[in-house]
Amino acid sequence: MASRLGGIVDAALIDRIADELYALPPARFVAARDAHARLAAERGDRALAGEIAALRKPTAAAWALNVLARTAPADLAGAAALGEELRAAGEEPAGDVPRQLAARRRAVLGALVRLTGELAREAGRPLGAEVVQQVRATLAAAFTDHVLAARIRTGRLVKPVERTGAGRTAATGRDDLAPRRARRRERQLAGAGRDADAARADARRADVALAEATRELEERTERTEALRAELRRAQRAEHEAAGRTQRARRRAETAHDRLTRAEQRLTELRGDA
Repeated sequence: MASRLGGIVDAALIDRIADELYALPPARFVAARDAHARLAAERGDRALAGEIAALRKPTAAAWALNVLARTAPADLAGAAALGEELRAAGEEPAGDVPRQLAARRRAVLGALVRLTGELAREAGRPLGAEVVQQVRATLAAAFTDHVLAARIRTGRLVKPVERTGAGRTAATGRDDLAPRRARRRERQLAGAGRDADAARADARRADVALAEATRELEERTERTEALRAELRRAQRAEHEAAGRTQRARRRAETAHDRLTRAEQRLTELRGDA
């Protein structure tokens, strides 16, 4: 049964498929994603196929963090709680508590980075130094960015945060390029919206054409069945007529044989007289 109604994708189904895909190593992601999208398309669920095809392959660092999210959710939950404390403490006057929290932050960050590396090794994909730095930068940014922290905990991260030349992360909210990226994102969303509208219009036209073709096929199928039934009746009538003809021919042959014998007898009697 298709998962959509009027172009709306079943959120539970796409979530299940996304969870399955983002649990895979990056090298297997694209093939598995395309297979799911192809299967959805073959079942006639264009909306689901489009959602699946739009899922992006995670980088090595993002994959490692996704493994962490699935394996150690409690550790990430604890880090998120610490992040809340740090953000709250940042609004208070400086004192001992922020320094204590900063020490806890360093300890928790180090432990999470080490655990991520261990999990990657256990999965047969040890992390290089650059990837480890990306993991560290992303986890560090999550302490100050609750949105990023929530994204990490979903286990569907696509890429790590990017560090700017000033050493800040794009997820800290202090990125000078953020407004420009936001405007570009708005333009992309507008363009995607227009593309989606055009695609929906094409889909509606295709559905109308499909409905018309289906009706025509049904009508022709009904006509064909009627003609086949008529042909079967004609064939039965032909068979019955052939039977009657054969029986009449046998009766005629019998009658002619009797006539021939009768005439021969008559001729013989006349000769005797």
